[in-house]
Amino acid sequence: MSPSAAEVVRYLAEIGQLQECVTTRADGGADAALERVAPDATAGPGDMAWSRRAEAAAGFRGALLVGPAPAPAAADLAPGVIVAACTNPRLAMASVIGRFFAHLTADVAPIYADPALESSVKANQAWVMNARIGRDVSIGPHATIGCSGMGYERDSDGRLVKFPQLGGVLIEDDVDVAAHATIQRGALGDTVVRRGARIGPHVNVGHNVEIGEDVLIAGHAQVGGGARIGKGATIWQSAVVANGVIVGEGAVIGMSAAVRKTVSPGEVWAGNPARKLR
Repeated sequence: MSPSAAEVVRYLAEIGQLQECVTTRADGGADAALERVAPDATAGPGDMAWSRRAEAAAGFRGALLVGPAPAPAAADLAPGVIVAACTNPRLAMASVIGRFFAHLTADVAPIYADPALESSVKANQAWVMNARIGRDVSIGPHATIGCSGMGYERDSDGRLVKFPQLGGVLIEDDVDVAAHATIQRGALGDTVVRRGARIGPHVNVGHNVEIGEDVLIAGHAQVGGGARIGKGATIWQSAVVANGVIVGEGAVIGMSAAVRKTVSPGEVWAGNPARKLR
């Protein structure tokens, strides 16, 4: 049975995370059933989400947003919205998912646009779950697609608490995933690999990454969670793109580079830490 928003808010208070609750609902959330957990930008009726950004509350269209303190004014919220301002929104959200939505972490069988690919995946001893896969896709031996990502938050004692991974993987048409590559499922929402991308051997793609059309990622490269790789970009062997970094369209990242800042379209970066060459 789906929890109500009011139940979740009470739980946040019980675990010492809730600082303030603001709502535009007359019932305080007692009749607001929470059906899904979604990213804050795409949440709709019946959805719960979280954000570290205080400004996210103004554009939120779901039912319950777990956000940072201080809470926004009720006048700044859309009708029917509840905002729970918490000490640590990400830790609070991880706790809520573990308490009320743990069933959403279960692995789900993949959906193949081309059913023949399933036989190839089994023959190659690859592991594919929680994924939607387009046509003309190749998946190499021992590749892993849709596994749980590395999402953790430290509690007040410094212990690591896992942020449950509920999302999936979307692989569009004409994508190659080489042997031993790993593409993690999204924490919320999907990890996305766009049409024509090439993912080399032993590459690791973190949760909620978006890889653009015709991107080439060479062997042993690492792309951190939430990064965005623009159309036609190239990432050469053993390079690392940090969490949340944007690499622009047509950019080139040199071998073994460690990219920690936004790379503009068409630029060439190399080194550790990576710097623009031209």
